[in-house]
Amino acid sequence: MNERNLTPDESNKTIIRLVARTFLVFITLSFLLVPCAGANSTMELKVGVYPNEPLISQDQNGTAVGLYAEILESIATKEGWELRYIPGTLEQCYQRLDNNSIDILPAVPYIPEIEQHYILTSEAPYTDWGIVYTYKGSGISSMNDLSGKRIAHVDDIFYENFNASPGNGNTSYVFIETESYMQIFELVERREVDAGIIARSYGELHETQFNLQKIPFVISPTDMVFALSEETDPAVSEKIDQDIRQMVLEDGNIQYLSNKEENNAENLATWESPSWLKFSVGIGGGLLLIFLILSLTLKNKVEEKTYELNSKNRELEVEIRERKIAEEKLKQYSLELKNSNELKDLFTDILRHDLINPATVIKGYVEFLIEVEDEPRKKDAMEAIERNNKKLIELIENAANLAKLENMDDMSFKTLDLKEIIEEVIEHLIPKLEEKDMNITFNPSAKYPADVNTTIEDVFSNLIGNAIKYSPSGSNINIDVKDVDDTWEITISDEGEGIPDEEKPYVFDRFKRAHKVNIKGTGLGLAIVKRIVDLHEGTVEVFDRTDRQGTTFKVTLQKTKI
Repeated sequence: MNERNLTPDESNKTIIRLVARTFLVFITLSFLLVPCAGANSTMELKVGVYPNEPLISQDQNGTAVGLYAEILESIATKEGWELRYIPGTLEQCYQRLDNNSIDILPAVPYIPEIEQHYILTSEAPYTDWGIVYTYKGSGISSMNDLSGKRIAHVDDIFYENFNASPGNGNTSYVFIETESYMQIFELVERREVDAGIIARSYGELHETQFNLQKIPFVISPTDMVFALSEETDPAVSEKIDQDIRQMVLEDGNIQYLSNKEENNAENLATWESPSWLKFSVGIGGGLLLIFLILSLTLKNKVEEKTYELNSKNRELEVEIRERKIAEEKLKQYSLELKNSNELKDLFTDILRHDLINPATVIKGYVEFLIEVEDEPRKKDAMEAIERNNKKLIELIENAANLAKLENMDDMSFKTLDLKEIIEEVIEHLIPKLEEKDMNITFNPSAKYPADVNTTIEDVFSNLIGNAIKYSPSGSNINIDVKDVDDTWEITISDEGEGIPDEEKPYVFDRFKRAHKVNIKGTGLGLAIVKRIVDLHEGTVEVFDRTDRQGTTFKVTLQKTKI
């Protein structure tokens, strides 16, 4: 198709029509902007401030400072909120949350007692815990060394949890209450007390000022979140969580707008101009555009190319930013994983050494007292102590075992006969079977060779033991092994009351178990079963029996590779 060249007269008419249409569009948009000028309103939020350095506090000028104040200021700038800070003690702030005279209280522990009364955010910018400091040369290096010592504290969650710990009930401590963490540091340094409990956040900020040392265990790790009153708009909590998740993470720290230049830039981006200014800019812009179009018509082709180049540059900039954010998130995840593993190792060491030893000592003394006690009431009480201590030892051993298994990525295997393993487990459980007058039906037809680790015995011991525990007296347990392709399918079926369908998906989760009347447990046994089977690259399932009432657990393991 041949293109016709426009005459100068036609070109002028085309430009005039373009200018007229553009002018009309600007006039229309200018009038539309007038009623929208006051549409956005600023939300005012009242924020409680209490002394909790360095998370939240007030400086000498009465300005709210600290990690949580800066995070909240950054979020408020982005969301267009106006914050009004109301200072007081922690107790006063909680009372103001109760009577709805403040909307938000920063840096509160995420614990059930507080969650029952207030709306808590789910994202925690910081996790705090208690640390015990002592002076150098005190001879205190573990929790056991604190017995009979003078311990300084403030009335906080870490002292409460330390004092309420089950293992501390029979331990003699001399608690000395103080008014501040700084006073604790000073008392310990002057050796007027032997040790002091201080929040990690405050301790890491001020510990370099004193010649002290830390005891290597942690007290009550707690996520510190924002609490909202019940009458505060729930959307505020959602916005806080959303904005915290979107903040760029670097070296384990949340990056937010914290200097004046950044705040000014953010404020400039969200400033709402008055209606008269919008109207004037619209009219003036329309008139100015008439002259700009006339002068830039001949440069149209150059502008198109420039726009294309700018668009490509912006796309490259966005891609670079996204890659940088992804790298920072991977770096943060790696750091969090390292810290999590270190904390888990510390917890496992405490379980294996600091908790199991006193529980074992209790077991020996109680067994001796039962043998020599003749008074029935005292003997019944000691037998109750013995039963509960056995449960405590089982809990500690299971928790330590599970923590060890979760730290393992693989394990060594050798060829073992599943038939012999199952028969050995049954033999160990004969006293429990006789106690409930129960039978186990297991008729192996041959050997069942499989490449397994010796921990597989714990799987069958746990599943068969549960079948005995949750089945009625006089019932029967069926164990069967089937050859299915390259695997062995081992099923263990009981005649108990069964597991409701809604609870089956959670039976292998830690600290979750099906509801059983008059039966208590830690919920760790099946979690250990699942972890061991996963390390064997096998599967474990649970379903109802089809022939009668009861539950069947099925474990699938790989055969020995020939």
